[in-house]
Amino acid sequence: MSRFITSKITSHFKWIIIGVLFLVFYTYFFAFNKFHLFYLEQTQLFRFSGDYFRSFLSKPGDFIFYLGEFLSQFFVSPSMGAFIITGLAVLVFFLSWLIFKRLGISTLISDFIPVLLIAALQSNHLYKVGLTIGVILVLSFIYVYVLLKNNTVRYIAGGIGLIVLYLLSGGFALLAAILIVLIELVYFKSEVKWINISVPIIVSLGFPFLAWKFLYIETFQEAWFYPFPFWGMLRTPLFGALLVYFPLIIIAFSGYRQIRKKEELVVRWNYMTVIAGTAIIIGGVALIKIKAYDPKIETFLGMDHYVQTEEWNKVIDQARKYPGVNQLVAYYTNLALYKTDQMADRMFSFPQHGAGGLQLEWKRDEVTPFFGGEVFYHLNYINEAYRWAFESMVAKGMNPRSLKRLVLTSLINGHYQIASKYLNILDQTMYYKDWAKEYKAYVSDTSRVNQNPELAEKRKYLVKQDFISYSLGLNELLREHPHNRMAFEYQMAAFLLNKDIKGFADNIYRLKELGYRQIPVNYEEALLFCMTFFKKDLVPEGYSIRPETIQRKNEYIASIARCGGNRDLAKRELYKQFGKTCWYYLHFVD
Repeated sequence: MSRFITSKITSHFKWIIIGVLFLVFYTYFFAFNKFHLFYLEQTQLFRFSGDYFRSFLSKPGDFIFYLGEFLSQFFVSPSMGAFIITGLAVLVFFLSWLIFKRLGISTLISDFIPVLLIAALQSNHLYKVGLTIGVILVLSFIYVYVLLKNNTVRYIAGGIGLIVLYLLSGGFALLAAILIVLIELVYFKSEVKWINISVPIIVSLGFPFLAWKFLYIETFQEAWFYPFPFWGMLRTPLFGALLVYFPLIIIAFSGYRQIRKKEELVVRWNYMTVIAGTAIIIGGVALIKIKAYDPKIETFLGMDHYVQTEEWNKVIDQARKYPGVNQLVAYYTNLALYKTDQMADRMFSFPQHGAGGLQLEWKRDEVTPFFGGEVFYHLNYINEAYRWAFESMVAKGMNPRSLKRLVLTSLINGHYQIASKYLNILDQTMYYKDWAKEYKAYVSDTSRVNQNPELAEKRKYLVKQDFISYSLGLNELLREHPHNRMAFEYQMAAFLLNKDIKGFADNIYRLKELGYRQIPVNYEEALLFCMTFFKKDLVPEGYSIRPETIQRKNEYIASIARCGGNRDLAKRELYKQFGKTCWYYLHFVD
């Protein structure tokens, strides 16, 4: 009786531990990876249409990405995204538990290690949910397979199942075949097992060849290994570890049976096993934190999210958290500083990346067009904003961000048929259907464009004359629209970041044209520098430099003098007090 009670208490304690572990798993993704999940949602666009579904039938294995994108659309909500990732991990855990239990392996830690690997993988913002779905399909297939006791039924079901699994998940069928062979050798008793294991081997090797030859247009390598990410962008060893984990457990159990002469491997709950299991889980969590989770990427993706929602002060708050200098971070920080009317006063309060912190140099990759087109839209450089959004869609595929930008720029330009084409695509989605419906009204009644404050304002700044686009096109934008304040501040910022003090001095007169009430702080500092260099008064008529700025400059010069001409010493000594000034950047930052 006491043994029964102890067993019940142990069982309840085990499930409490499991519940706590998955609560921690959920919290980790909800609190520390929400911007990763937002980004995943923004890089794909699940659509309820036949054409979209058929696009996932061109390769064996693409179907898992169809399911993955269906789930990823819900990542617009951090709580829903964390719930889905946790739900998938729970499925992997229970399927592992059911399979291992059927094979005679009863250890909680062996069931939970795949969950730790999934947590590590999903911490990478490039990891696709569809790959986890592929693992779940394999485990589901294997669980059904080990339930079948009749040899003939199992072999027929296994052969047909492998073909279906290949069509759905591609290379994952190869993993399933390896597991079948190992299970047949270790678990099932049969006098002709060496003949029986030939079925999964023939199917897993032969059917991909036939598919490559007659069904699909794909490379010879892809026929067996797609969609494994070993040759793609991710190239992660963690995914390889997840794939080999299950075969290794079965092989290890086989060795255990041979050595210990036992049919089952059962780890009893006691102080030693609990301590050992806890140590393994803590070690796994530490490994995820150190090796898999990148807080820098999460911080940047947080900036990216707040740029899209135009919560500019939150963009700046995220920038303060980022350690070191990064071009993408500087790019978004400078945009947010302008949008909060702080760029001309506080640009040097944040790490800068030269003029590259104002824009991204054009590259044909997945990253540059996706992030880099943002500044053109806010500069009212509408045609360039359209081009970058289109190129982003070419490089990354259909995504809501690019499509929305293509709609808005087309409406501003009066290209209503083009806007309608993109709106029809967004109309096929779950979360962007209402947005599409709102802007379809602008196509039906084009006068509404001029009633929208944002679109009407940008129409005022449309470029009328053609020009060859260099950099941000600031000279051309200012030539047509001298009152484009953002173009002016970005041009002045470019002069300072490039240390082009002549260009800065030649354009300071525009302050009066643009209605500045006083000279911004960074411009005051630059003017004092220029006037010392050119030895003449450059302060625009009607303006003056604040006395506190002049006093700060005198302190700066005195501090340099105390360093006796030692540049390295001056750079170190002045950073604490003057590191956020234009003078320090011009003198010491390369």
